[in-house]
Amino acid sequence: PHAALVESAEAAMRTSTELSAHSVDDGRINSRGGRINSLVSVELEDKAEDEAPRRSPRLHHLDWLRSCMIFFAVFCHVWQTLHFPPQHAADDVVYTSEPTTSAAYYLRWVQLGRLVCIPLLFFVSGAALALGPYSAASSGRGIGPTFLKVGVLTLAGLALNGLIFLAGPRDERCSLEMAEKLHCKGPLMDFLIAPNAGSLFPILYQFWYTLFLLLFLAEDAPLYRELLSLSTGGEPSLPRLLLRWLAASALYVLAGLAPPALHLQDVLLLVAAEAAFLGCVCGSARAAAAGAGPAVRLWQYGAAAAAVLQFGVPRFQITTFDTNLVLYYHAFRQLMTLGFVVTLTRASAAPVASRAWPLVLFGLILLCPSTSFTLAGMITYPWFPKTADRLLWLGGSFVVPLALDRIGRTFAAAGADLPLPASVGVGTLLLYFVHPLFIAVFARFPVFRSEPFLLTTTALVFCCLAGLALTGRRRPT
Repeated sequence: PHAALVESAEAAMRTSTELSAHSVDDGRINSRGGRINSLVSVELEDKAEDEAPRRSPRLHHLDWLRSCMIFFAVFCHVWQTLHFPPQHAADDVVYTSEPTTSAAYYLRWVQLGRLVCIPLLFFVSGAALALGPYSAASSGRGIGPTFLKVGVLTLAGLALNGLIFLAGPRDERCSLEMAEKLHCKGPLMDFLIAPNAGSLFPILYQFWYTLFLLLFLAEDAPLYRELLSLSTGGEPSLPRLLLRWLAASALYVLAGLAPPALHLQDVLLLVAAEAAFLGCVCGSARAAAAGAGPAVRLWQYGAAAAAVLQFGVPRFQITTFDTNLVLYYHAFRQLMTLGFVVTLTRASAAPVASRAWPLVLFGLILLCPSTSFTLAGMITYPWFPKTADRLLWLGGSFVVPLALDRIGRTFAAAGADLPLPASVGVGTLLLYFVHPLFIAVFARFPVFRSEPFLLTTTALVFCCLAGLALTGRRRPT
C-alpha cells in the first residue's frame, strides 16, 4: 500500500508538471498571437491610411504669386484709366538731369510687368487644378464645381461693370483726362473706366481673364484627366489625345481663316506645334510615372519651346479684340497646361537647369524686355511686329514662371516659405472683383488722380480689411 501510495503521488506530480508546461506554452502562444494581431492591426491601419485620399500640401508661393500679379493687374487698370497710355514712350527721361515725375517710372514698371503678369496668373490657375480637382488624392473628380464657381463670379462681375458703364457718358472718347475738354456728362460719372474701347470691352474689362479661363477649362478638361492617368502609370488613350488635337486644330483652322485671316503657313504651324506640345506634356507625365526624374523636366522644357514657336512665329497682327486675338491668347492655355503638368509631376521631376542655376541668369538677361513702353496692340499682353521680339517676349513669359515655381518649391521643401495671410488672399480677390468701383469713386479726388499706385494701395487696404472680416485671422487651408 505504501508503494502504491508513492506511485500515485509521483503520477500526480508528473501530471501537474505536464499541465503547467502546457499552460506556459499556451501563454507563449497567446502572447505571440497578441503580438501578431497587433502587428496585423497596425499594418491594416497603415494600409487604410495609404489608401485614403490625402490632401495635397499647400504651395504657399502660388498664393503669393497670384496675389502679387492681381495687385499688378489692378495697378495697370488704374494707371490706364488715370493716364491713358501712349503708343510709344522711350525710357530715357529718367536718365537725364531734368526733373521727372513718377509717371516716367510707371511706364517702365508696366512694360516690365506685362511680361509675367497674365502668364503667371494662368500658370498658377493650372497649378491649382493639379492640387485640387485633378490631383491624385481627388482621383480626378472633375472641374464641375470650379467651372460653376468661376462662372457665377464672372456673371456677377459683368453685371457690376455694366452698371458702372451705364453710369458714364456714351462717348467712348471720354477718358478722365478728356472729360472736361469734351464736356462729357453721364448719369453719375463724367468719364469712362475703359475709354476708346467700344461698348463691349468696358463691360468685360478684367473679366476677359475669367472668360478665357472658362474657355480653356472646357477645352482641356479631358487632357487634364489624361495627364493625371498617365502620371499614375496609366496607358495613354490615343483616341482621346487624337480627338483633343483635332479639336484644337479645327479651332485654329476656322478662326485662323476667318477675317482677318492668317497666312496658311501660320495656321499649319499652329496645328503642327499643337501636336508637339501635346506629345511633350504627355511625355512628362509618363516619365513621372516611370520615375525618370530629369526626363520629366526636359519634356516640360520641350513643351515650353513648342508653345513659344507656336505663338511667336505666326503673324497675328493684333490691333483690336478679334479672332486673331483669341487665337494669340491661346498661348495662355499652353501656360495653364504647363502649370498643371509641372505641379502634377512635382514629386518626380528632378532639377535640370536649376542644378547650374547661375547660368539661368544669362537666359533671363537674354529674354529681358526693353524698359521703353510700347502699346503693341493691347496693353494686357503685347504683340510685336518683329518675329525676334515676339519669340524673346514669349520665351520670357514661359521661362520666368518655370523659374519662380522651382524656387518656390525649393523653399517649400526646406520649410522656409511663409504662408500668405488669408485676409490678403481674399482681399486681392475682392480687389480684382470690385476695383472698377474704387476707380469710379476715388478718381474724383486730385490726390488719387496723380498717383495710380496710391489709389491701388488704398483699394487693396480696404479689400484686405474686408477679407479679414470674412476670414478672421485664419491662414489658408
